[in-house]
Amino acid sequence: MDTITNWIKNNMLISVGIGIVAIIVFLPKLLKGIFGTTNKRIRHHRIVRSVTRRRSLPGSVGIHRRMKGAKKPWQIKGSIAARRHMAQIRKRR
Repeated sequence: MDTITNWIKNNMLISVGIGIVAIIVFLPKLLKGIFGTTNKRIRHHRIVRSVTRRRSLPGSVGIHRRMKGAKKPWQIKGSIAARRHMAQIRKRR
């Protein structure tokens, strides 16, 4: 142990360099926390496609709207309102 401490005292620059390399190799997350990352997360925006409306019988969705306790327009599977609602949810993410 004495020989190691004497070597460190005599070769201070080399020992500091070895210590820095050891920190970089064994504790990289510590350095990221201190210096931060230069590359921030990049958000890739997807191409938004317009929602096309299916042709259906007139008034078929309207019947559900008028009934008491009926589903809301965005709860009806395949409806334009449901597609818009899901598109809004995806947009918020």
